Amino acid sequence: MKLLFKNKTKYTKQIYKKFLEFHQEKYGATYMGYTILLIILLIFCVIVQIQSNNYLLSILTTCILIGFIFWRLYNPIKTVQKEIKSEKIENEQEFIFKFYDKKFMIYSKKTNSEIKYWKLYKIFETDDYFYLYIDKEHAFLLSKKGFEIGTPSGFREFIKRKCRFKFKKQ
Repeated sequence: MKLLFKNKTKYTKQIYKKFLEFHQEKYGATYMGYTILLIILLIFCVIVQIQSNNYLLSILTTCILIGFIFWRLYNPIKTVQKEIKSEKIENEQEFIFKFYDKKFMIYSKKTNSEIKYWKLYKIFETDDYFYLYIDKEHAFLLSKKGFEIGTPSGFREFIKRKCRFKFKKQ
């Protein structure tokens, strides 16, 4: 297996906050849109139940509505706080990414992982970073300044080929 690209990126609070801003810009409107749509649907269900004089079901639907609103507003805040307090951010952990033809490897002090390119959800390129999303909420952050083998422009072309319809430049 020939090593094509190698990148070292240190995860700091500043880098993570920059990622959060990007993620909010990219997915925030969609998240809010789904939230509003479901709130309207649940309010409609409450109104229909009240008009049908089915008060027990309207109380239950109202409780579900309140729980849903709480979850949609509280969960992202809780997740971000948990991530900021995580060991990788607190200790400014350094990750080494090694890219090969069929997969890439991630090395840290505690774990090593192997990921095939087809498992990536989306890849975004900004002025300073590549964000390799593994699902809608989690991504690997690669600093463009962190390439030890290869260049950011070479990596861009490589990852575009590997993930044809998943790559977007911002």
